[in-house]
Amino acid sequence: MIRRRFITVAAIATIIAIAIWVGRRAGRSADVTSAPASVNVAARAASAHEAVRAPGAVESRQNALAAELRAVMAVREPDERFKRLDGFCRREFVRDPNALGDAIAGLPLGDERAQALTFVLGQLAARDPDRAFELAVVLANDAGDAPLFAALFDRFARQDLAHARDLLSRVPAGPALEPAWRAYTDVFAAADLNGALAWSKALPAGAARTVAVETAVYSLSEKDPLAAFETALQSLEGEARNRSLYQALTRIIPSDPAGAATLVAQMPASPERALAAAEAARAWADGAPDAAFAWAAALPAEAGAAPSLANILEIWARQDQAAALRALATLPPGEARSAAVDRLATQFALASPATAVDWAASLPEPAEQERALAATVSAWARTDPASAANWTLQAGTQAEHAALFGDVISHWATQDTAAAAHYVQTSTDVVAQRAGAAALVPYLAQSDPDFARRWAQALSDPRAREAALRALEHP
Repeated sequence: MIRRRFITVAAIATIIAIAIWVGRRAGRSADVTSAPASVNVAARAASAHEAVRAPGAVESRQNALAAELRAVMAVREPDERFKRLDGFCRREFVRDPNALGDAIAGLPLGDERAQALTFVLGQLAARDPDRAFELAVVLANDAGDAPLFAALFDRFARQDLAHARDLLSRVPAGPALEPAWRAYTDVFAAADLNGALAWSKALPAGAARTVAVETAVYSLSEKDPLAAFETALQSLEGEARNRSLYQALTRIIPSDPAGAATLVAQMPASPERALAAAEAARAWADGAPDAAFAWAAALPAEAGAAPSLANILEIWARQDQAAALRALATLPPGEARSAAVDRLATQFALASPATAVDWAASLPEPAEQERALAATVSAWARTDPASAANWTLQAGTQAEHAALFGDVISHWATQDTAAAAHYVQTSTDVVAQRAGAAALVPYLAQSDPDFARRWAQALSDPRAREAALRALEHP
């Protein structure tokens, strides 16, 4: 129990800060490697280490603290070690926080060091921000310690924005820079969004500016997503720009998918643009599928035309299947048409496998028929693998149904391996037994190698048996 409390206490400062300024930004990060070079950080850190040393501290006192801390760290039982370290930090902080900082500096990376740093920096930040910052620069210099800077600068900014900004300019390059700049900008934007935007855009080019502008634009997107989109397009570059544009569009799409669709065309090519296009298409198709289809059909391939058109036709087919199929017929051969055929075949099969099979056979090109049939059987196998397997064995030539049958067995094995194994083993179709065995062996070998060997040996077809045994010998 105490150990669990330790984990909670040791992480509480970082988790609270992350929840404030990082939790809202899932997936966002910047390539932060530099900051405005307003100070000689290395020299400052070195002098800071001297500054935090207790005036007049005698060597014997330092040795005594180090010895006591080693004794605490030597405690084997984790809960007791946490309890003793907590008591040590609280007692020595009251006596001499500088000496305690020196003692903590000797701790190895790990939970205990994080526990001690969280306590000391939290206590100092409330009393003396400068000392807390200088101690953090010296002691919290590992990537795992970076969230401590988020907690510190969230607190600094809430206490005094101007002074926090001065400290911010002194954050060294490295893992601490991004969380510190994000936390400060987040608090600034909450207090004065226009001021934060103006300040961040006026910063010199570099990683710190990118973090600050992106953070301010995120806050702007919650109030005025169109303005956020325009600001990101003008003031950011690379991945930070793409993330910010997508974030703004996610706010626009639910209420104005058509407007969002026009903005997608302004985005530089990126995965975020393709994702935004697909989401706008899906939202737009709910109310005006014909207009959404016309827009998506004009998109370049790199802008996400294929998934956008597939989304639209899937939704349209639920509303008016005949109209959706007429629209599909207008698409030229290529990636977008293939994606749409796959999506519609899957949708039809989940509703009625027989209807899906008939539709696949009605398509004009043989290659497209095969594609639609494969998607149909795959979807069918997810809902009724036995019926899909039976149909597959009765349809097509041996070469065709072998591949389809293997796909059905693979789906079946993920649902009920024993039933799939029995079906294959008792099949009298030689081609199907060979294809089914090849598909099934990896699943059997993973769950029960001994059973897999006995099952393979019992296969009636010699070629299927030999191939299965070889696969088990050389997985």
